[in-house]
Amino acid sequence: MFIRPPPSQPKQPWLWFAPYVAIGIFAVAMLVLTALLQWREQDTARSALEGDMHWAERTIESRLHAHQDFLGELGREQEFKQLTYESFQVRATRYVQENPEILAIVWVDTDGKVEWVSPNESNVTFVGEQLTGQRLATLQEALRVRRTIFSPDYTDAYQQHSNDLIQPVQRSSSDIGAFVALQSLETLLRATLPTVFTARYSLSVVDAQNREVFSNSSIKPTDRQISGTISLDLPGNRLGLNIVAYRGGGAWLPVLPAALIVILTLIAAGTLVQLRRHAQRRAETEEKLRDAYAFRQAMSQSLITGMRAIDLSGRITFVNAAFCRMTGFDEAELVGIAPPYPYWPPEEFDRLQHNIDTALAGQAPASGFEMRIMRKNGERFDVRLYFSPLIDTNGQQIGWMASMNDITEPKRVRVELERAHERFVTVIDGLDTAVHVAAVDSGEILFANRAFQNIFGFDTVGRDSALVTAACRPPPEALHADPTELSVDELPCEIFDGEIQHALSGHWYHLHERAIRWVDGRTVRVQIAADITDRKLIDEVNLQQQKRLEQTSRLITMGEMASSLAHELNQPLSAIANYCAGCVKRMQAGNYRFEDLLAAMQKASDQAERAGKIIRRMRDMVKKSDPNRQPVALADIVDEARAFADIEAQRTGTQISVELPENLPRIVVDRIMIEQVLLNLVKNGIEAMHDIPFDRRRLFIKACLADERMLEIAVRDQGHGLAEEDIEKIFAPFYTTKAEGMGIGLAICRSIIEFHQGRLWVEPQREGGTVFRFTVPIEEENE
Repeated sequence: MFIRPPPSQPKQPWLWFAPYVAIGIFAVAMLVLTALLQWREQDTARSALEGDMHWAERTIESRLHAHQDFLGELGREQEFKQLTYESFQVRATRYVQENPEILAIVWVDTDGKVEWVSPNESNVTFVGEQLTGQRLATLQEALRVRRTIFSPDYTDAYQQHSNDLIQPVQRSSSDIGAFVALQSLETLLRATLPTVFTARYSLSVVDAQNREVFSNSSIKPTDRQISGTISLDLPGNRLGLNIVAYRGGGAWLPVLPAALIVILTLIAAGTLVQLRRHAQRRAETEEKLRDAYAFRQAMSQSLITGMRAIDLSGRITFVNAAFCRMTGFDEAELVGIAPPYPYWPPEEFDRLQHNIDTALAGQAPASGFEMRIMRKNGERFDVRLYFSPLIDTNGQQIGWMASMNDITEPKRVRVELERAHERFVTVIDGLDTAVHVAAVDSGEILFANRAFQNIFGFDTVGRDSALVTAACRPPPEALHADPTELSVDELPCEIFDGEIQHALSGHWYHLHERAIRWVDGRTVRVQIAADITDRKLIDEVNLQQQKRLEQTSRLITMGEMASSLAHELNQPLSAIANYCAGCVKRMQAGNYRFEDLLAAMQKASDQAERAGKIIRRMRDMVKKSDPNRQPVALADIVDEARAFADIEAQRTGTQISVELPENLPRIVVDRIMIEQVLLNLVKNGIEAMHDIPFDRRRLFIKACLADERMLEIAVRDQGHGLAEEDIEKIFAPFYTTKAEGMGIGLAICRSIIEFHQGRLWVEPQREGGTVFRFTVPIEEENE
């Protein structure tokens, strides 16, 4: 059927070689000279670009280091609890206003939850928002390595390219959160680099994988360009800044010399081409014929679709390689064969003969014939055969061309999809949760499972969702978004997530509704309703149980308050009794002076006032009010506590030695509470030395700076000491080593010290005795 083309004639290109070589040498020489001149010009421009690149690199890194320093200052103040929410808002808002590339500064906890946002009017993030994805992973990495990290770039809610500058904060070797500066990369370049710089260069930011993050211009520089890259090695992130100089002097200027040389060369070569064209026309025609034949053969042989040509009587005149691979027969075994063909299965003869007769009569359907044929080895497979007329160059039909596709695998896949759909419907219908899908525009229910139909009726599919679910439907104002106004880019989108009570049955359902894109491209609402009636009843029972537990807790708290009040009032009441008893004895003996009695009664009055302060403090504790913390000198507290303890010390023959360094900073505490702690430790030390000789009954009170934030006070006795099991339990409530002790004194002291952000602990002494140490905060300069 296909005519073989004539063989190609031998070519003799050497006859035209010499003129072309001469013209080529001239053109190359001129182009080299032009390239040298342009290279010199580009070298000058590149030197200017390198200078601008160094300046831009220093400017950008300086600005980023300033942001790191500011977050570091906030972190140090937060670590020492010097930063309040109001001062954070004032300082961070002012810094954001001065640095427009900073969209917001937030304080997040260790789980990535936003707790503070500055400025308040910022809408890039909100209090309570949870960091997710790469942002949360970068936060966790910063907390792990405990240093400042830049997050990889991401796209914020306004489709701006941003990244996070994360400053982790620790307190006492534990992570408490991090300050995060949300930084716009585009605004950073605009605020850092002057307008004249961005007007001269095209700037684009790329990530570590050399992918472009954004560019300052939508106009891409032409091929004639001078460019460079600045590498910004940020902690935890690596960004590159590609700088490309815009073309100057017009796009045609660089190529003008080369274009003139090429045009002159073409004019010179045109004469030779015209002389040669006449001789080549015949050869070109033959070459085109061979190329067309080779192309048609290659096209037919490379198709994966089987091609078969038959004449008007049904005899095979051509088959391609794909057809032979499908049937397993060689081309020689098929060409020239008339029906029945060797690849027809015997059981399909009648049907296949009817199909070929229909095709030869010109009545083949446009959808083709689906039939079963066999390979040479007897294997059966399904195909679809399409027929089209075969027209020659004169416009006459000379046969039929058939294309055959193997549809065995598509049929199997279609069957599997149908079975998968059946399994999906079976699973969805087996759920206790009601599921239905409704179109947003029309409200028509497109799908509903059996649980939904059991609630709302078995004729719900096709009806209006608003009417069917009217008894259990969230109000429009409770929806997170209006599904009718959502674009395709915003899908999927959560619309509602909450609990609704069925108005008719009284059952409670947890509704979760989302807007998604349906299989036909429409926007639909998918609603999942889970029956939580039983859980609601359990929650009600738990609520009642919680109320009873709260009542019990109040009774326990009242008992603890009574024990604490008895322990606190024991010391001032004992002092009042001692002063009054001393006055009575002197008056009975007649050996007294008025000034001595007045001083003793004044001290008794001070102790009564102190007892009143203790009662008032207990009352304030009941009202959940904070103690009055004020700067006070430690020496004043020690003197007052020592004055109270001297009575007991003189009675037992104990010497109290106070060693306080000069120029100690003042401490910020509740004076009464710390005085009570110190007095309790001193009295415990005196009582611990009852069984030792009088010459060893010495108690030491010392103080020193623990660090720049804390002052350490130590109370050391030379008593019998504590056993190891007592050291572990000594601060437990109601545990005591005294015969008459209540066991709540040290527990109350530890609570008071921990309230002041300090620590109370005990250490045994090798030479005998015990040291109780506690720390309290010192007054800072800004206070």
